[in-house]
Amino acid sequence: MIKIWIILRNEAGLFRFKNNYLYHYKERVMEFAPTKPGYLLILLIISLVFTQSCTEPVTPLDLPGTYTGKERVLLRYDKDGQYIYRDEIVMVSLIIDSKGEVTGMVGEAAFEGCNTKSNRGWLSHTLNIKTDFIIKGKLIGKTFEKDSIQNKNISIPFNIKNGELRGSLFLNNTGQNYPVIRILKLKKI
Repeated sequence: MIKIWIILRNEAGLFRFKNNYLYHYKERVMEFAPTKPGYLLILLIISLVFTQSCTEPVTPLDLPGTYTGKERVLLRYDKDGQYIYRDEIVMVSLIIDSKGEVTGMVGEAAFEGCNTKSNRGWLSHTLNIKTDFIIKGKLIGKTFEKDSIQNKNISIPFNIKNGELRGSLFLNNTGQNYPVIRILKLKKI
């Protein structure tokens, strides 16, 4: 039997339900036992999650390549102890190899230790949750002249549509989680 403890509160205090009687106490106890179809459903869900998590990530054949474009980058910089947000249009170059490793530049900053991974399985794809791929790694250097953050942890969730990489570039440093490039559209060359 599986017990579920539910705490009930009201203006008069705490009550306990036992044998269909109301007692002044802390919690209500409900007992239930799943039926055989319930056990089968739980087993099926666990096996689907387990098999999906154990599959080897594969880089699709149309993913590797060079993607470029000019994008608006929004970053903050430190001026006399105060953060000021600044945006500039910079050149973005993203090179994905057949192993899923990523190199390239965002302005003057270079990608370092970046890898492409699958970001969703068939269920998330069917429900249109998340993007197909995600790049995680670091962006080293200044994106533009007044950029004060030299080492940026980044993530780029994206999809490939009509030969175009579409997504966003997020800064994930401690205390700083915001999109640096909100709408990223890079063409494959």
